Amino acid sequence: MDLNELQQYFIDRVEATSGKHVILQADPKLPSHAMIRVAKDDQPAHILLYRPEFESVLPYLIAFQCEFALRTILSENQFQLKAKSNLDSEFLRLMTDHLKTDKTVPKGAIPQLAKQFSTGIGHQLRSMPISLRIDKLLSSKYSGLIRLQHQSIEQQLQDNVHCLGPHARAVAPEQIIRPNAMMNAAFAKFFSELWFVPPVFTPYVAAGYEDDAKKLLEILDEIPSEPEHDREVVDAWAKYTKLDKWYYTETR
Repeated sequence: MDLNELQQYFIDRVEATSGKHVILQADPKLPSHAMIRVAKDDQPAHILLYRPEFESVLPYLIAFQCEFALRTILSENQFQLKAKSNLDSEFLRLMTDHLKTDKTVPKGAIPQLAKQFSTGIGHQLRSMPISLRIDKLLSSKYSGLIRLQHQSIEQQLQDNVHCLGPHARAVAPEQIIRPNAMMNAAFAKFFSELWFVPPVFTPYVAAGYEDDAKKLLEILDEIPSEPEHDREVVDAWAKYTKLDKWYYTETR
């Protein structure tokens, strides 16, 4: 199959499995490269959003998001990540304490900044361990996507490594930065091994995250890869990163 046929193949799988159409939409304000909104029972279609600047790797993004949707649709253990009641207040307190002497961030902007961090790290916890399973599947079964996968993931790796820089630590406290960096380290270690490119992981080793990355990937390997175990993986990552004090999973 060429890339257009491969792209349609993944869309067709979701539509055949769910009985609902997949609608593609470009969204320049999307915070990630792409995402899919799986239709609820009363909704007629799944919405797959992507940032226009990543259209060159769109077949890979569509394949990835469709596989993510299928894991949700096919799972007998559908779940969602929820915030605990202390999440907003603790993120606001941590950010306020951290930035109390910083004159570059207006006090009025701190609540919005705290919300961005809590939303972002929750999304990372919910999606990253599952994304590694999907990327392993795509890499092993669909050779036609490998080049585009490299292009997309390399950009994500470049973006992720900023969590180790001085700017990130100036803006957010260790309690927020550390779990984010732990998961980014696992992401980098996974692809450094999949692609046989050790330097991808080197910055995280230098920053002291080697053992954390190893442990998170061990958790991934120990838990069966079928979709019905995805909740178990997210719960295990939450426990190891100590994010379970702020988030929990709930049956959908």
